[in-house]
Amino acid sequence: MFEMTNENVARLLRGLTIAVGNRKNRILIYQFLAAEIRALHYSYGVGDGESYKRALTFLEECERLTLRSLVRKSAERHVEVTVDHAKRVSSVL
Repeated sequence: MFEMTNENVARLLRGLTIAVGNRKNRILIYQFLAAEIRALHYSYGVGDGESYKRALTFLEECERLTLRSLVRKSAERHVEVTVDHAKRVSSVL
């Protein structure tokens, strides 16, 4: 039977997060891992129900935090562009 400890799963996810620096790619990695976990659980019976739910919840939380970070960065960039534009307009007047 295939067995992976929580420590190894956490190490794998940390490694993937570090390896994939682009936040958009990170979301795709999390979605891919969730699909793989589902396939292993349902097709091969890997893991019990509780560990399956915990793994998917963890990946969903990672995805949610990544999306929140993307939105925050986008908003920060929008504010910078707006302030720069306002400065240019006021300097012309």
